[in-house]
Amino acid sequence: MKLRLALMGLMLISTAWAESRPVQELRWGELIPSGFSYGDLAAKIEQPATPLSSLADDDPEAQRLYQSMRNALADAPVVEAYDGLSVKIAGFVVPLEQDEDRVLSFLLVPYFGACIHTPPPPANQIIHVQTQGGFPTPGLDEPVYVTGLMRTQKHDSELGSAGYTLYAGSVEPYL
Repeated sequence: MKLRLALMGLMLISTAWAESRPVQELRWGELIPSGFSYGDLAAKIEQPATPLSSLADDDPEAQRLYQSMRNALADAPVVEAYDGLSVKIAGFVVPLEQDEDRVLSFLLVPYFGACIHTPPPPANQIIHVQTQGGFPTPGLDEPVYVTGLMRTQKHDSELGSAGYTLYAGSVEPYL
């Protein structure tokens, strides 16, 4: 409990500091480092010994290959220059932590259905968002704008690996 309170205090201070700076509006493509190629990630994925179509989802070989793909996607590089900036970005909410009708933390993704369907996007296309007390749960198909302090901190969850963490000062409907 004390650790959670300390983290919330740090988040409040960081967010207040970020809100005093100019906000840079980001597009998802800008979160991918210049010169990065998804072919680089594909080269890290183990190739199947047999055609994928011949493997059942619960086959140990299919599970091993899926984990290899998830590991490669989790290693996608980020743009270090965004660390510590005050940013605003639009995306879709994939809730991680909720209480009743409020989302406390979530993954922000560039398109509807990301992280719900597999595989998840690469880490440089997922942002872990921490809120200050949460916000009303939107529909999963309703995009939002998130403004706050961006960090290049990795966050792993069962739904996907985020290459960025955003300490949200505000979460608003995307209009």
